[in-house]
Amino acid sequence: MDTLLQDLRYAARLIARNPGFAAIAIITLALGIGANTAIFTVVNAVLLRPLPFSDASRLVMVCEKSPFPTISTSWENFQDWRDQSHSFVSMEATRGTTITLTNAGEPERLSARMMTAGIFPLLGVNAALGRTFLPEEDKAGAPHVAVLSYGLWQRRFGGSREIRNQSVTLDSVPYTVVGVMPAGFQLLQPADVFLPFVPWAHTLPQDRNWHPGIIAVARLKPDVSLQQATAEMIGITKRLEQQYPEYNTGTSADVEQLQSRLVLGVKPALLMLLGTVGFVLLIACVNVANLLLSRAASRGRELAIRSSMGASRGRIVRQLLTESVLLSLTGGILGLFLAWSALGPLLKLSAGSVPDVFSIGLDGWVLFFTFGVSIVTGLLFGIFPAFRTAKLDLREALNESTRGSTSGPRQHRIRGVLVATEIALAMVLLAGSGLLLRSFSRLQQSNPGFRPDHLLVADVPLSQTAYAQPQQRYEFFDRLVERARGLPGVLSADAASFLPVSGGGSVIHFNIMGRPPKSPSDYIAAGYRTITPGYLATLRVPLLQGRWFTQADNEKAPAVVIINNTMARTYFPNENPLGKRLQLGATPSPAAEVPMMEVVGVVGDMIPGLGVDPQTEMYLPYRQADLVLPVFQLSVVLRTSGDPLLETSALRSALAGIDPNQPLVKVRTMENNIFANAAQPRFRTWLLGIFATLALLLAAVGIYGVMSYSVTQRINEIGIRIALGARPGDVFRIIVGEGLRLALAGVAVGVCVAFAMTRTLRSFLYGISASDPLTYIATAAALTLVAIAACYFPARRATRVDPIVALRYE
Repeated sequence: MDTLLQDLRYAARLIARNPGFAAIAIITLALGIGANTAIFTVVNAVLLRPLPFSDASRLVMVCEKSPFPTISTSWENFQDWRDQSHSFVSMEATRGTTITLTNAGEPERLSARMMTAGIFPLLGVNAALGRTFLPEEDKAGAPHVAVLSYGLWQRRFGGSREIRNQSVTLDSVPYTVVGVMPAGFQLLQPADVFLPFVPWAHTLPQDRNWHPGIIAVARLKPDVSLQQATAEMIGITKRLEQQYPEYNTGTSADVEQLQSRLVLGVKPALLMLLGTVGFVLLIACVNVANLLLSRAASRGRELAIRSSMGASRGRIVRQLLTESVLLSLTGGILGLFLAWSALGPLLKLSAGSVPDVFSIGLDGWVLFFTFGVSIVTGLLFGIFPAFRTAKLDLREALNESTRGSTSGPRQHRIRGVLVATEIALAMVLLAGSGLLLRSFSRLQQSNPGFRPDHLLVADVPLSQTAYAQPQQRYEFFDRLVERARGLPGVLSADAASFLPVSGGGSVIHFNIMGRPPKSPSDYIAAGYRTITPGYLATLRVPLLQGRWFTQADNEKAPAVVIINNTMARTYFPNENPLGKRLQLGATPSPAAEVPMMEVVGVVGDMIPGLGVDPQTEMYLPYRQADLVLPVFQLSVVLRTSGDPLLETSALRSALAGIDPNQPLVKVRTMENNIFANAAQPRFRTWLLGIFATLALLLAAVGIYGVMSYSVTQRINEIGIRIALGARPGDVFRIIVGEGLRLALAGVAVGVCVAFAMTRTLRSFLYGISASDPLTYIATAAALTLVAIAACYFPARRATRVDPIVALRYE
């Protein structure tokens, strides 16, 4: 311990005597370690840290697998799963929705989560104030009760403990508050209020095709594995398929860890970014190793004297490694501060990409990671220079006292190899960043199928109690759209159940008149949108065939439908779709129960999300669709002549004039709506671009350092060349040419490595190949130009060498 303290004191004195060298090394390490710490903080919170529930590793999500993309299940299937399974302690249901709070100040649309009463014991969570639901409160006809989130309790009720047993009005229905959940409690998604599940579920139609977002959450029994539970659920779904072939054909189930399911979308991007910052740290290590080799050349005499006085090679290596680790720990402390400072902007950039259920911040594991990375980094960049320095020839080092250097051609070649390695690593990151950047550019330029400019959109969710009757809903939306059309600066106004490029929508079975399905495997489905008559024209969607909806297409008129071009080509190839008759439902039903709809128009395709190919979609007039599937929420769309956001207050006033208790939700422009849909690709593209730029700067510093040191070591040679008649241009070309050779060697190796490693980016790319030649050529050219720029100043300094001064040393 005494020896270690002695080495640390000596290392600290050396660092203090060389502040320029220490500053460069510490800042370089801080950038690499800080980048790793910042990304690990997110990875730790999302992928490694268990969910804040009791024995979270045994919490699972039971997902339905069917020919249609959904993880939710029907209420009937859920009840059969729960009653027939034996692998779980219990299985509970939950569903996200929204609800309007009206008796606590200004009306506000809240995020709500319906939960069966047993889900709180399942998670091992108790209320912070009051209690959660009782089993008898989660039944049809039970009194209305609610549990508030901690955030809503503080924000709307001032944290008053008197809220318990008080009444709040949600969607025009009084609910008794029975409890408040702890701060930070979330399940799947953030929610403001929690409601019993079964009273709502009993209002659903008895239709196993009806998937209203019901998610099954369960806890595995202690002696049951994930594979055993999955096998049991597959057996149950096979029995249900035989029992209900009309609904459950092709339907199975899968059991996944709850946390694994929550991070499914973001995990690949986080692992990719973690690998990226690892490359940045390697570049930083190579850079500092080069600095240490350069510094060791000037310490040859000192180390030789220590050896001659009895210091063993192992003792010298230990001293040099102590210096390296001290540098790295200092860089780690600064890197931790940089990571803490960058965490806020990082989370802001990741908005919409990382699930909100995870609480991201520095903790003990992050501190341990930073400490461990700092130690390993110090050993990594210090061990090679330490062993190289310890092998110095004693006689040669002492004879070089007049020059103070033990640098030779071999030492110079080693530093050159290290620089080429830096450039190769930077090339890999730049190539990956270039591919994602070009992919993101293609993504943003993808045609949405309509004109998104000058559009203001806002959601208008109606209370299912206050607007229980269809005629009430018709009158409300008719008045709202009519008032919106009369606002100054509004060219047109309409509404729809789901907006394009929003990542959401409904899929529904339908059948074609004269083509009944022969078996359940022949069932067909399409996207389902309910719209006001002028909606498609307001969005400037092209009409390809037929006509638009009109005001005459109401609940008293024959049912009509407009389909998109993809649906026309899919189900009516080589024939005219106009006049064809469709019916909602997988199999034909009597027209008196479900009307046949005539295809009256074909419109262009709109994409459901960026990077997603157009899907089959049908559009129904909302007055006709509401008779089949009640519509309680539409999104209003206003096309304006100027800035759409300037119409927000006027639209709120128009809405308040119809119903003062009705909130306007998520007011935004259509362009911002599309921007939000690109959150994940934007997050990974920006971060990889930032880290690739950092790698490029570190590589440039490495080239500059080696070439600058090379010029310093070759002052005599350069002086002789100039004395013998070499012109400044000749000297400039020699120095730049040497740096260029290193750069080209690194670029060549980097291209080969990048070509192999960027295959892993295929799932992130849109409209571009992972082997796109333009990206590789541009990246290699940019890196070469940066290398030339880094060589410029050392080369310029070399041209100014005075041969008289240089030869004086000879």
